[in-house]
Amino acid sequence: MTHSSHGYTLVEMLVAMAVTSIVLAGTYAAYTFFAQQQQSLLAQTEVDRGALRAIDLMQSDIRMAGFKDYFNANAMPASQAIVLASSTPGDVRFVYDDYDSSGNLYRALVRYYLTTFTSTTGLTRNRLLREWRKCNNPSQICDLSNSTPLTGSTSGEPVLDWVSNFSVKGMNPRVSGSFANQFQTIQVNLVVDSPKKIEGTVRKVSKSFTFLARAKNVSMVP
Repeated sequence: MTHSSHGYTLVEMLVAMAVTSIVLAGTYAAYTFFAQQQQSLLAQTEVDRGALRAIDLMQSDIRMAGFKDYFNANAMPASQAIVLASSTPGDVRFVYDDYDSSGNLYRALVRYYLTTFTSTTGLTRNRLLREWRKCNNPSQICDLSNSTPLTGSTSGEPVLDWVSNFSVKGMNPRVSGSFANQFQTIQVNLVVDSPKKIEGTVRKVSKSFTFLARAKNVSMVP
């Protein structure tokens, strides 16, 4: 009685190893691609979330610019509502009447501007700050020199991090009325970066946001 045994030849082994290597390489490439896509989407979502919060806050302040409360006897000077100190990088101030948490009427000055920030790890980037102040004497033109910080910091509070560009443009100035020569619309451009690089690349997620907001008090007051 004879027995025959069959095994794999060297050529068959080499072919099997080659096919396995191709499959593994393709699987790894696909995994890497989809992992990078997921990281990119997460980074975009994070950038969107932070930017939209800052945009909502800024739009609210722009809409309020120039508002004079009925109970405030102090006039709102024509040049007071919006002060565009710098277009690029943006440095803009809005003045309007508001009520504090205790229900007391006061005149507020809100400023948005960029500043450089270096973390404890040595990373340096730009932050968008919102400086919220109370005008010391509402009967006078309110500026940084005669107003008091309400946020406990003379430099303001960060509302958006990793901002590579912040530019502001005044549009559609009034030709007459109480707010003659004041801008009725403000255009803002923000470019925001993600703090994290996409794994396996040197690429960062960066998104540009451009929006218009109308200073409705400037537009509507005769």
